[in-house]
Amino acid sequence: MSAEVRELAPEETARHDPGFLTVSNLLSLSRIPLGVVFLLTSDARVLAGVVIAGALTDLLDGFIARVSGTTSEVGILLDPFCDKIFVLLGVVSFLPGGQLDWAGFLILVLRDVFTGGSYLVSRLVGPDMAPRSRMAGKVTTFFQLITLLALIFWPKYVSLFILVVGIGSVYAIIDYTIFLIRKGQLARARG
Repeated sequence: MSAEVRELAPEETARHDPGFLTVSNLLSLSRIPLGVVFLLTSDARVLAGVVIAGALTDLLDGFIARVSGTTSEVGILLDPFCDKIFVLLGVVSFLPGGQLDWAGFLILVLRDVFTGGSYLVSRLVGPDMAPRSRMAGKVTTFFQLITLLALIFWPKYVSLFILVVGIGSVYAIIDYTIFLIRKGQLARARG
């Protein structure tokens, strides 16, 4: 028998709140101490392990929440927040040594700053306006992680990966913006 994997609708999430301390939320939260490791060591093997562990926890947290029926509003917000903190800590760690300049840093965190700001604005407009994860954002996060690996192992290719993240970020920002505009139009049409 296979388990059906699906995302809970908002009304289902409201009826079934599994609480904060779920396996999936703990996996999401683990990305914060993993990100701190970037600030504590420059050992390439350790850092590569941290990137891989961060990517695995990102893949598993939502899957486990859906399969176990522990999807929650907290988890839906916690996952992308922990992604952003993990990437920020990783990227910041390459500034002091000069492996990354400020322009590259800003490009790598552009989408995260935008989505964080748009989330805050959307919450002011109304709780139903908060954006959910979007495929463009997931793809951009993937390339941010690949860029972290490039910073560790392939520094001469970092500019190429920063360019890819920049293009993905612009696309993700446009995608989020269109999504929020459409969601706002639907909300206004409903009354």
